[in-house]
Amino acid sequence: MRSLFWKGMLAFLAVIVVAIGLVAVLVGRTTEQEFRRYTMARGGIWERVSVALAEYYLVHGSWDGLQEMLAVLPRPGMMRPGMGMMGPPDDRWLDFRVVNAAGQIVGDTRGNPRGKASGRELQSAIQILVNGEVVGYVVPAASPADSLLDTAQMAFLSRVRVVLLVATLVALTVALIVGGLLFRSIIHPLQQLTAASRAIARGDLSARAPVRGSDEVAQLARAFNQMAESLARAEEARQNQTRDLAHELRTPLTVLQGTLEAMLDRVYPTDPENLAAALAQVGTLSRLVEDLRLLSQADAGELTLYKAPLDLRFFLEEMVEAHRSAAQERRIALSLERPAALPLVLADRDRLSQVMGNLLANALRYTPPEGQITIRVTDRGQEVVVAVADNGSGVPPEDLPHLFERSWWQGHPRARAAGGSGLGLSIARHIVEAHKGRIWAEPTPGGGLTVAFALPTAEIA
Repeated sequence: MRSLFWKGMLAFLAVIVVAIGLVAVLVGRTTEQEFRRYTMARGGIWERVSVALAEYYLVHGSWDGLQEMLAVLPRPGMMRPGMGMMGPPDDRWLDFRVVNAAGQIVGDTRGNPRGKASGRELQSAIQILVNGEVVGYVVPAASPADSLLDTAQMAFLSRVRVVLLVATLVALTVALIVGGLLFRSIIHPLQQLTAASRAIARGDLSARAPVRGSDEVAQLARAFNQMAESLARAEEARQNQTRDLAHELRTPLTVLQGTLEAMLDRVYPTDPENLAAALAQVGTLSRLVEDLRLLSQADAGELTLYKAPLDLRFFLEEMVEAHRSAAQERRIALSLERPAALPLVLADRDRLSQVMGNLLANALRYTPPEGQITIRVTDRGQEVVVAVADNGSGVPPEDLPHLFERSWWQGHPRARAAGGSGLGLSIARHIVEAHKGRIWAEPTPGGGLTVAFALPTAEIA
């Protein structure tokens, strides 16, 4: 992180130096040029020249003879009657041209007064005023940067340069301090996030990154914490699942082992009854292993479906008949309520049989003798809803959202009391969602539990 800090600071320093340097150079040069232009127009040499030329025009009434006078004017300057001072009061000298009000050049200290002055030249020229009227212009031959300044003016420009240099250094220092604090406020949360990630990599899933504010770094820390919480829940669920699955497998294996050992020791006779009991435990193990295989496929996104148009009316009639004998053994009434016509759904018949088999098995397991299980089918236009309702003990409202989570069932008293593995509803959820459907649970009016799922019709599936 320190390297990132210094990389950011160096980049920030480069940008600040370039920006402040450009501003300082541009401000300094512009200030000096404008000051020289101002002194050229408003003070010193050129003010005296414009006044002298105004006196000349006032005396002669025109610019006639001006060039002859400028040609014999000695340098660095001289006084003539009615002319005043035409040059500077020392050995310095600046050439200039005189332009009349129409823009025609009428005098040039370098000789050959001809042509017209350009509009750009007139913009920087000094006006010659007589009785408030512009009668001409003085166009210096030198640029404002080459204009002569006296000692006080040069001292002023020196002070401006010093102030600009000091301001540049102060701005650079302040920018570096502010930039350092800013980068520190960004880097420090990243350092804490890195420390938390390293702790999680070491196996400490309780590590969390502090969240401050709502900027992108805070959002990253919040997302990291959510990921850490998900990992902690997944690890807890994995541990619980491993423990509970070991228990689930241990029970039939223990019974099977005990039965086989008893038959080998001739404690139990090797007869069809004992063999049937052992075979039942093998069947339990086979179903549990198949459930786990199916769930692993669903978790990996490898659950294969072979969809075809399916009429739920006949399909559900077959499912009811297949479970009717089991319901009669438990003295439970099993019925089907369906409309005369239903739209087809696009579904895998075998997978849907697993869903209905799991829902009916759960309903039979938790419905007491003399109870009622009703399968209702409803056409809702774009989807068909199948509901399996029982009048058993039901489920507390706070547990309804968790019924389809296998981690909730593993070790739960409801599953233990009924002798189930708790995987049936989780499998049903995966299969229904693979069909682009949805599944939910709700209380049955009057008591009990209703588990329903909806499948899209074949036209929109």
